[in-house]
Amino acid sequence: MRGIYEGNLPCLNFKNIREKSFMSASEELHKSLGHVSYARLKQKLGIPLKNITKCEACALGKITKASFKSKHQRASRPFEELHLDLIGPISPTSREGDKYILTVVDSNTRYCSATPINLKSDVYNTLSNILKFEAKRFGYYPSVLHSDRGREFLNSTMEEFCKEHLIKCRTSDPYTPQQNGLAERHNRTILESLRTILTDSKISKQYWSDIVKLRLRKLLMMSLMTVMK
Repeated sequence: MRGIYEGNLPCLNFKNIREKSFMSASEELHKSLGHVSYARLKQKLGIPLKNITKCEACALGKITKASFKSKHQRASRPFEELHLDLIGPISPTSREGDKYILTVVDSNTRYCSATPINLKSDVYNTLSNILKFEAKRFGYYPSVLHSDRGREFLNSTMEEFCKEHLIKCRTSDPYTPQQNGLAERHNRTILESLRTILTDSKISKQYWSDIVKLRLRKLLMMSLMTVMK
């Protein structure tokens, strides 16, 4: 695809553009952080913001079915229990060939990582690399990995990895997504925000994986700020 790239990332050239933004500071912050609600911005950032009642992109992107309610007992420490899920296949395929998003949610902090991947078979390598990296940072591996019964999470390779690091694999019962409600809620937030940003920016949908890697990272960090306050 033609365009200006820095490394492997698409860039926009704003040189010599001096027009003043017609958006208020509140609107600019709302959009730059992935269309986070104003109430949430006020709560997490602790700064006064003027509430803008109408955001057309949010209205179009966040139309969803009513969610189910689920109870979840928070883990006692960070990285002790992780909830896993896979979003996709997503259409269209991204410009880098990605079709899925692997989500990993920390039961204690509620922090969520979202990683675009090409195939379901990429789950093991992606997930094991995340776990190894975070284990070095925390000094221990998680005690529990909770997922649905997808074969990308339940296979001999994954079983061997968990056995080696003394990780218990826990699965939801068939047809009961509410048992993995923590991951499901984050998935909904990711998809709503992705649709909203694509609607607002009017860029090609093939750039959705770039948005997940760059823009949604800011949104997902809002979950971590809950623990830090």
